[in-house]
Amino acid sequence: MIKTVPKKNTLSEELTPLSQAYQIASNILIQSIPFIPSFKKYNITICHQKKFMWFRVAKVGTRTMFNVFEQANIKLDAEHAMLCYYPLNLYKEYFKFAFVRNPWDRLVSCWQHKVIDSNYFNFSNSRLIEMQTFGNFVDFVSELEMDNCNHHIRPQSKLIDLNNVDFIGRFENFEADILKVIEIIGIGSIQINHKNVSKRAPGYNQYYDVALKKKVAEIYREDIHIFGYRF
Repeated sequence: MIKTVPKKNTLSEELTPLSQAYQIASNILIQSIPFIPSFKKYNITICHQKKFMWFRVAKVGTRTMFNVFEQANIKLDAEHAMLCYYPLNLYKEYFKFAFVRNPWDRLVSCWQHKVIDSNYFNFSNSRLIEMQTFGNFVDFVSELEMDNCNHHIRPQSKLIDLNNVDFIGRFENFEADILKVIEIIGIGSIQINHKNVSKRAPGYNQYYDVALKKKVAEIYREDIHIFGYRF
């Protein structure tokens, strides 16, 4: 389980032995081959001015974070880079961070914003009507190849380079964790304006019965295990 921590060496202690071995091997490769790329592609935002890299996880306060950068007049050198490799050595000294969210809550938010409030996934009219029922949407998600599906649905652990991240904040502690990031980056005093807030009634658990709860737990079992979430 990866906890919300600010230091890479502390994070390393939370990794499995296999992940620790991967991290050691990565560091050796970084030193021997200066521009070796990351092993996977990520959605990243980079700022050379403040020397940070943000692994963007959809449905976890991304608009709020962009608003923070806008208020602070931060120049983003790579603002909305999508599914790209990054040279490990070039950014090894950069502060790397991400935010995660309870998987059951995140999926409800995705359904609300991308299905109920729009037709983001371009369902046919008849299919869109079916998707108005959350259980049907969960069935749709369960049939996808999770490693290659849309980033709003993809497991959060696939969207973060877990072996090269310094801080993982949580949506459930969002404001406090944003303030930690702001302090580390050195932005200064900023008012946090929450953007894209869901209009749904509070409490994601109202959308689940026992069967749906178990199905989503299976879909996002890696996220639940790695980040230590419970329903």
